[in-house]
Amino acid sequence: MARRGNIALVNLDTGAVLPAPKARTPHTMDGSYTLNAYTDDAPLYSLALSGAEWATIDWVRSNGGAGAAVKVTAAAVAEAILATETTAKTALARLVKLNILLKTSPRSQTYQLNPRRFWEGSGDAQVQACRRLDPPPITPDAKAVAAAKKAAEKAAAKTPGPRRTTAKSTTNGGTR
Repeated sequence: MARRGNIALVNLDTGAVLPAPKARTPHTMDGSYTLNAYTDDAPLYSLALSGAEWATIDWVRSNGGAGAAVKVTAAAVAEAILATETTAKTALARLVKLNILLKTSPRSQTYQLNPRRFWEGSGDAQVQACRRLDPPPITPDAKAVAAAKKAAEKAAAKTPGPRRTTAKSTTNGGTR
């Protein structure tokens, strides 16, 4: 008789008690390094990213930066996103500051997208990338905080007051 606590599996046709199912085999993504376990408190839309920053994220992702570190030069990014090299350098610097892009070492030009937010590949590889890189959470910087404050002030200024309605008077055959 296979029973677990007060629960037993019974075949309703025959009344026979069925053997207990096997214990669940843990998945490789079980544990602390799953995308669900590390949801970021700062959604990307709240970071006030510029068009060049979004384009840089897309360029790094399309060149394999979501699954492994890739060599990134400001000149290559600038050419691809149709921007100046200074704009590309500024975008890379801000994305690194926000922890969206991770530099594999301080002097190298290899970057990888934060595996907590962006990942393409197997679960085992993601676990290894998270352990190897120890990715920090994505947190808003001063520009993102200022944009959020400005949006909140704008929303507060738009609070609707009492609505004025104009009443239309109708007269039957009379003059106004």
